[in-house]
Amino acid sequence: TGKWVVSDRFSDSTLAYQGYGRGLPLDVLRLANDFACGGLKPDLTLLMDVSPEIARERMHCREKATNTTADRIELAGDDFHARLRKGFAELAKAEPERIVTIDAGGTPDEVWERIWKSLKRFL
Repeated sequence: TGKWVVSDRFSDSTLAYQGYGRGLPLDVLRLANDFACGGLKPDLTLLMDVSPEIARERMHCREKATNTTADRIELAGDDFHARLRKGFAELAKAEPERIVTIDAGGTPDEVWERIWKSLKRFL
């Protein structure tokens, strides 16, 4: 109680990646999440949403800058990523008081301003 925990992935990601992306049953994934997390749910989830075009451009820039290659998730294909994005959007629509969608297009400063605006209500 009274502690902040920041995580870049949690149970919503399991539902999106494994359920919507890979087609595993959402009800089974929810049961597994509830069991594994003891029913714990985040008070706030920031869903960073960006167009596929911008995501690809950023990935290519990152690969060049870091001399790395795409991982297996990044290589999963456009259909997988479309299902994933749709799944995250459905989760956000189902719990708008908890999952806030942030437009992650634009400059880092512009995105930070959007994030800060959403975080202020918890301060």
